[in-house]
Amino acid sequence: MELNKILDGLKQIILKEEVSQKEIEKFQKFFERFHLINRSYLDKETFKKAKGSISSMSEAISDTLKYLEEEMTRLRNKRMKQPYENVELAEMQKVQNKNEILIKELFEEYLR
Repeated sequence: MELNKILDGLKQIILKEEVSQKEIEKFQKFFERFHLINRSYLDKETFKKAKGSISSMSEAISDTLKYLEEEMTRLRNKRMKQPYENVELAEMQKVQNKNEILIKELFEEYLR
């Protein structure tokens, strides 16, 4: 899944004119699940600060996804990797795959 598609989808959710309390709670639950998957890349302080509004949560999500993409690209392009860097890259790819599945589930819920 492309990062731009994800960000566009998050913007559409934010720009929705009528956001009910139920939708906000649903997005907060999604954000909590996202944080559990991305604990290594989304610190607790940022998580707590962002939990206040949908826009701040989506910004934290997009920043985390951008960071993961940049780090994975950096590690892939590095010629001589240390053994721990290969493990780190594999872990990042697993997390990214989980993120894609989680975000697809969210979009399916909002598109119904």
